[in-house]
Amino acid sequence: MVRALGWIGVFGAVVAMVAVLALDATLGRAPSRRGELRAATISEYVYTSGSWAFVAAVLMLAGASAALLYGLIRAGRVQSLSAGSVLMMLWVVGLLAVVVFPKHNWVAGPSASGTVHRFASLVAFVALPPAVLLIARGQALTARAARWLAGIGIGWLAVLFGAIGAGIVTGQRWWTLIPLGLVERGIAGFEAAALVALGLWLVRGEGTDAIVSRTS
Repeated sequence: MVRALGWIGVFGAVVAMVAVLALDATLGRAPSRRGELRAATISEYVYTSGSWAFVAAVLMLAGASAALLYGLIRAGRVQSLSAGSVLMMLWVVGLLAVVVFPKHNWVAGPSASGTVHRFASLVAFVALPPAVLLIARGQALTARAARWLAGIGIGWLAVLFGAIGAGIVTGQRWWTLIPLGLVERGIAGFEAAALVALGLWLVRGEGTDAIVSRTS
């Protein structure tokens, strides 16, 4: 059962990445407020004919991540109540909230739903990399790959937060200081890839003799 849960995690993350690539390939040239849709945030697709694919991809990623976390707990890779498991659950909850509270067009004015969407996206993106770093312990190739991919995801996050900081200092709109669509895809892509590596680590059963740290 544990390996099956690992494969669910791998499959869900891969399908989600493929879905976004397919949306960029088929609808990405359509115009948006930021030029082409593929230059905008991924959530913009919820207002296109590909909205069903976007919603399905996010829900699949959330479900697959939850299954993977359960498998990791069953295998003794992480404690059920620990920093790693809580952060990974925040990732899952954040993804679900992104679907329940769609992206808002801020030109139309303030929106409680849009604020929740923005906050949920940020929570999800920030929570997963440290979760992977805490959970994927040991020197197994898949564990090391998961940590490296999570680290690269943190690098992309640094670009995002750097733009936010620069916007606060300069008074400019921070989302105009970076290619936001590219940065978001960099964050999402490497974090999903880290999940794939984490799932393969569980499937291959590498490092099963390692003792799970209380803080993992």
